[in-house]
Amino acid sequence: MNNKVLIAIIVIIVLLGLGYFLSQSGNKQVTQPAPANSPEQASASAAPAVKTFDVTGTPFKFEPNEMKVKKGDTVRINFKNMEGFHDLTIADLNIKTKQIQAGQTDTVEFVADRAGTFDMMCSVPTHADKGMVGKFIVEE
Repeated sequence: MNNKVLIAIIVIIVLLGLGYFLSQSGNKQVTQPAPANSPEQASASAAPAVKTFDVTGTPFKFEPNEMKVKKGDTVRINFKNMEGFHDLTIADLNIKTKQIQAGQTDTVEFVADRAGTFDMMCSVPTHADKGMVGKFIVEE
């Protein structure tokens, strides 16, 4: 076969392949990520998940006795009293469960809107002094 015929066949194959490729790529829909600060991105980040903590109270401790969240997180604390008469209070954030008897539960839900380390305690007289305390940490 002479070189001109071989080159012509190669050119035809390349053109046919290119044509097929272009016809297939025209059928695909390309999705690009939303630009930063776009309404689509804002709505996706505007629906934060709830950070849930199950805390038990016994004489005289909380388990766990430390919780960490990010500023802006929605927080749900399910407090279950296992023995005695207790509550869970984060006074500096105005968070307080009901004072409940053994076997009862109470839930509080709030947005952690201030960064810092806050004291958590049982507000029943003498319980905090006996060690029923903890930390609620809100990171930036």
